Amino acid sequence: MPRKQYTFEAVQQRLREARSKVKLYLRGQEQKTIWVQGTFPPKPGSDRPKPYQQKFSLHLPANEEGFKAAEAEAFRISALLMDKTKPFPWNDFLDPKKIPETKPAKCWIAEFKNFYMETHTLSESTWKNHWMKVYKRLNLEAPITAELLEKLVLQTKRNSRNRSETCKKLQKLANFMELEIDLLQYKGNYGPSRVEDRDIRSDLEIAKWWYEIPNPAWKWIYGVIATYGLRPHEALFCQPTPQGLQVLKGKTGPRLVFEALYPEWVDEWNLMELRKPNIDAEGILQRNGSFDTLGNKVTRQLKRYGVPFPAYDLRHAYAIRCVMFGITEVPAAALMGHK
Repeated sequence: MPRKQYTFEAVQQRLREARSKVKLYLRGQEQKTIWVQGTFPPKPGSDRPKPYQQKFSLHLPANEEGFKAAEAEAFRISALLMDKTKPFPWNDFLDPKKIPETKPAKCWIAEFKNFYMETHTLSESTWKNHWMKVYKRLNLEAPITAELLEKLVLQTKRNSRNRSETCKKLQKLANFMELEIDLLQYKGNYGPSRVEDRDIRSDLEIAKWWYEIPNPAWKWIYGVIATYGLRPHEALFCQPTPQGLQVLKGKTGPRLVFEALYPEWVDEWNLMELRKPNIDAEGILQRNGSFDTLGNKVTRQLKRYGVPFPAYDLRHAYAIRCVMFGITEVPAAALMGHK
């Protein structure tokens, strides 16, 4: 008798042939885990009146041993679903503390924040100004459901930055909760191509305004933001090197920006000679704790010199240039300090 194969496809085929009530589902990118999918009665605490399609993790790795255990568990779960004399034993499969319908939003958000801050480089001000800006739209005292998250997304304007950020940040929270929902399908097409709708100035006009700034130190700040796509506050924490411009500190940590767009601006504006304004950036950061304060200071100073657009628009123009020059998404994101 041939040895049974324990692969995802082989196990799925045996489940189909046996007319199992459930099937397997893989989730995760690098380290995939095995989930089970089927029509289940509502979880404890849910206000759903009837059984509906659900998935939950078996906490098994996607390897031969994992598939072997998952097949046995899938047949056991199928038998439990067919037994109409007893309620489905959710407590055998879910930690009650991890059932989304039993915990208020503020608890989930606090747990997710602790997890995310441990695994990512993120400042407290970024969490407050960008992540909590989305999460505070939830009723913090009420449970979180897939329907609620979807409703929140659809209340935002289509193809907008707000829609895109709402989708991404709520999806991260849903993934942490192991809540089965795909919010990214609503994200739309906001991106570098949409940035052009913001009336970003042409490269010729950007170059023209460099010459209008009377202060050499602020000309240098303007020049490195425009040429290397820096966040405005990063211009106060960078220095030129033979390999490119080294960002020493900023919202997403240090990085080397090795691609000047345009290289001729480096020579024409003498950007390899460090000329920063006399600002105690470190002191301001320690007192305020926010890079945003420094970024706003840069924008306000350039505005005093007559520059008719925000300093951050120079970074948007660099992003558009990346597309125009054929720099693909991953290296472009690395250049601009995105994860």
